[in-house]
Amino acid sequence: MRAGLLVARFVAGLVARFVARFVAGPRARSRGVRIAALALAAAALCGGAVVLADVGGSVGGSGSSVGAGGGGARGEDWSPIVYPMQRLPLVFSHASHLGRGTACAACHPAATTSRSAVDNLTPTEAECRACHPIDRADPDRAVAGAPPARCRACHPGWSPGAPVEQVYLTPPPLKFSHAAHAKAPCASCHGDLSKVDLATTRQLPTMASCLSCHREGASERRCADCHLTKLGGLVETQFSHGTLVPRFTGLGDAHGPGFANGHRQEAMQQGATCTACHDRSECVACHQGVTRPLEFHRGNYLATHAVEARRGTPDCSACHRAQTFCVGCHERSGLAMRVNTDFDDQRPSHAFHPTGWASPAGGPNRHAHEARRNVASCASCHREEDCLRCHSADASGLRVSPHGKGWRGSARCRAMDRGNRRMCLRCHVTQAEVGCDWSAAAL
Repeated sequence: MRAGLLVARFVAGLVARFVARFVAGPRARSRGVRIAALALAAAALCGGAVVLADVGGSVGGSGSSVGAGGGGARGEDWSPIVYPMQRLPLVFSHASHLGRGTACAACHPAATTSRSAVDNLTPTEAECRACHPIDRADPDRAVAGAPPARCRACHPGWSPGAPVEQVYLTPPPLKFSHAAHAKAPCASCHGDLSKVDLATTRQLPTMASCLSCHREGASERRCADCHLTKLGGLVETQFSHGTLVPRFTGLGDAHGPGFANGHRQEAMQQGATCTACHDRSECVACHQGVTRPLEFHRGNYLATHAVEARRGTPDCSACHRAQTFCVGCHERSGLAMRVNTDFDDQRPSHAFHPTGWASPAGGPNRHAHEARRNVASCASCHREEDCLRCHSADASGLRVSPHGKGWRGSARCRAMDRGNRRMCLRCHVTQAEVGCDWSAAAL
């Protein structure tokens, strides 16, 4: 027996590592996964006794069924948060009972009148006694021609004098009425149980199966019809067993990996359901607030951000002000114009930019192309006055126009003039010079 336990623990360890790595994901490497695996190994060594549990992970985790008979996953949108972990220390076969013509209501009579998802509709001993000649005074009773009646037939591991291991079901955080669905075939929500032995939470309806009939349920205003809500009407997402996040891909809002940083398309689509769970202040806090979530950028991003900053993707200015945030950091690091730095433009071998980058007296002026392509990269080190030394209409400057040939009077000139004429005054020092129809001859 001791050798068997050692083997069970060894097998459980292997199964737990496999489940944690490939099934439940990195966030579900928890005690619950190891317990489920240990139960599987112990059951195998104890003659096939079935102890089934659905292991629900935390945010973004997936569930796994452990036991006999199958059932399996009913789609990627099955959620271990909607249907939390359960414990079913039973041996039972829906397939066998349905094969004999047993009606669902014979074992689940309360289902036809239940109006709450918290109702426990698991058959009790009273329902079983209708067919099984159970006698607690005779735990090993066997009646010829009758269904099994001995205690161990349904309760594996039971021994005389020991309490019967109890079924444990966590109520789902949903609003649901079986009575309202009494006319619908059971299989339309629970699937084909004629091929399933012990049914688990995997046989409970998913969002995809619900929307096959309740097509208007895809509307954001209908989320609270089934999901619990907080004060104010937002869907409740925080529970003791994890955080509820959308997993159903049919609405286009499934929160997969990287969703926190890459949800623009989902938020912009017609019929977006964001505000069913999120208050608009959450969007403003991240998109317009002073403090952003630290996890937005990957680790060591400070040392590698230069490539993305030059490329302009993501747009740094969506969160950071180049004239303050970027310049301030670069000045503290010795990478700016107004601080002591190891760079020296007078010595080509110590210059930050290559020769001919900015040529006031004529030359290649290679910075012009870079500035037009991504001026934000310039602003990360240079302040506005650095540009105005050359690109200003002030008589004391070089009066070099940053605009290309044919700019004045062009469509782009007029669009900028209509949008914000004050910006033009940063270089054009007099009001008379501003406007797309201005010319020196008009003075």
